This record gives sequence, C-alpha cells and structure tokens, in this order.
Amino acid sequence: MKLSVDRASALTGIAAVAASAMIVTAVPAFAGPGRPGSGADAAASVVENAIGSAGLTSPRADEGSLVADAAGTRVEMPATGSGEIAVTDPEGTRVGIGLPGSAAAPASATANGTVMYTWPDSPVDLAAQVGRDGSASALITLKNASAPTEYRFPLDLPTGARATLLDEGGVVVGDSAGEVVGLFDASWAKDANGEPVPTSYRIEGDTLVQTIRTDASTAYPVVADPKWWDKTKEIAGGMVSDTWNSMKCGAALAAAFAPGKAAFKVIKNAGGVKKVLATLASVDTKKGAMAALGSGGSTLFGIKSVKKACYDGLK
Repeated sequence: MKLSVDRASALTGIAAVAASAMIVTAVPAFAGPGRPGSGADAAASVVENAIGSAGLTSPRADEGSLVADAAGTRVEMPATGSGEIAVTDPEGTRVGIGLPGSAAAPASATANGTVMYTWPDSPVDLAAQVGRDGSASALITLKNASAPTEYRFPLDLPTGARATLLDEGGVVVGDSAGEVVGLFDASWAKDANGEPVPTSYRIEGDTLVQTIRTDASTAYPVVADPKWWDKTKEIAGGMVSDTWNSMKCGAALAAAFAPGKAAFKVIKNAGGVKKVLATLASVDTKKGAMAALGSGGSTLFGIKSVKKACYDGLK
C-alpha cells in the first residue's frame, strides 16, 4: 500500500467505545422502529441534530437484540445500555464494542434508524447508529454538568489482536499477523451550540478510555461520537485513502512490535512504532525507506504483513 507524501498528516484513526462483558439474561421488549420509548424521542433529536440521520440503516428485532446489515457487515445492538455492540465483517471477524450505560435503559429505535438507550434519572444517554456503508457508531450524550467526563470501554477483540493509539488520536486494531481488523475514527465531541469540546482517548490493555473536557463555558447537552470501520471498507470504497493506508501500516508495525519477534529490536532502536511510521511517511520510494531505516529496513521488509502494509506500492 502506498503512503502519500503527506502521510504524516494522515495519521488519524478513531475513536472509542468498548465492550462490556455483561451477558443480558433478561431481555426487555423493544420499542420498535418509529416507536421510541419514554424520553427516547427527545434524546434522539439531540443526537440526530448533532450528527445527522441521513445514510442510516434501520435495525430489526432478532432474538433479543436489534440487528442491522449493511455493506456486508452485520451489527448487533444490545437490549439495554449495558450490553455490547457486536460487529461482524463479511469475513466473519467479530469485534465487541460495549456500551457504558445502564441495564435499566432499554433499546428503542427511531424511524430514522437511531437506537436510543435512555433512563430519566441518568445524566447520560447512549445511542447507536449503523451507516449504509457498514460503519457502526456509539454516541454518548452528556445531558448536564453532572455527567461523568471519563468513560471506560473494554474492547472484545479477536484472539491476539491489539488496539493501538496513533498520533492524531485515532485507534487501529491489528491482529497477531499484523493485518488490520478495523479502526475507530478520531474522536470528536460538540456542545449544544455546535462548538467543539476537547476529547481524547487512551488505551489501557484492552480498554479504551475516553475523556471529554467540559468547562464552565460548555453548553449542554454534549454529544460525542466514536465510529468503527471494519477492514472491508477498503474494498467497499468507504475508506480508500492514504489515511487508511497509514492506519494499515501502523497496525502492522504495532503487531510486529512484540518481544521475541524479528521486528521488535528494529522498531525499538528506531524509537518505537510512531517513529517508524513517521519515518516511512517521509519517503516515497522503497529505496528511500530502506535508506531511512538502515539495516532495520531489510528486517521489516522481510515481514510479509509489514511489507504489504508499509512498502508495497512505493516506487
């Protein structure tokens, strides 16, 4: 995959939600599409005004969850706000994205396709949206100043996969072979006036932690939107860009940067994954890449996943 000349500025990734380990044993009745539950209609208006509702796929009820199929990807949304969004790509790879809500907040789907998880006494509303392009979004609405400003989301990833935070705040998930599983868009949040609210992510093990930095000038409600794309979006056309190629290279390097692997010493001596990615972003040819990385370039070039993601396509 070729990285463009300005690949360094394309290190953007994505942002955050995570997977709850809770298993829902008692499934409440859904308020079906067009029939929001109590308070959900007003809550949905806040979300849809902030992010829009065009291009959504409406879910259907299916054995205790709400399911949407789009662009070959299957997205299962839970019965309550403490459950897990499960995204399965066309190749069968599954990623769980948990919702940090309440088991007392039942799912209800609007006519536009937004799934709401609301509870009157909670300062936070949650929502889920599935795009026709197969993307899956989890939205957090901070209703007032009493809402928490930090949210912890454990990710249920395939065996051997790891989430890596990139320079511009995005998160890419790579498997043990260095292949990309998918990525989260860079995080964003905005207040009731449409003003951006600072937000960022950090990774602790398999948990993605989102911080939203409100202050005295923040107008509530505040909406934040982590969005997940699986790797098939490259094929579907949703993410064909130099940004996506940079994500793939970062994931391959992150997967290779593990003790005992041939690339570990090379990447460590070069200053780490971010440093190597920045170095590769500054060159346009394989010869230039090899020169920039010295003898370590040959080691990295010999690793199939790294070669494919970082070198292939260079002149």
